[in-house]
Amino acid sequence: MRYIVFVTGLPYGTQNAITAFLFIKSIILSNFYIKKVFFYASGVYNANCMIYPPENEFNILNGWINLKKKYNIPLCVCPSSSYRRGILLHKSINKIKKIKSNFSSSFQWMTLSELSYSIHDSDRIIQF
Repeated sequence: MRYIVFVTGLPYGTQNAITAFLFIKSIILSNFYIKKVFFYASGVYNANCMIYPPENEFNILNGWINLKKKYNIPLCVCPSSSYRRGILLHKSINKIKKIKSNFSSSFQWMTLSELSYSIHDSDRIIQF
């Protein structure tokens, strides 16, 4: 079974992102395949490399990065949603004269069109 996980929730303040993270871990333990994780709308804040919670709290950004490294799961972010929310790549910042990139290098851009092509060869898409 091949899954695409669609995350629209903030990294903190709602349970969407952490529930998606825990769902992915359980799917992997069940020997199913996560094709990709797609962050859309407010979910793009999960790709903000400036997330820095207190040490006694779970760091969702590090959780996503560790999932990617350990299981080779693509972490995809909608560029339009990101720009609307100020999550920017370094090369984009040069165009609009901002100071620093806050887009984690562990994530990649993926448009909604590209996502729609990915859905065709997936068995399930789950939204959080």
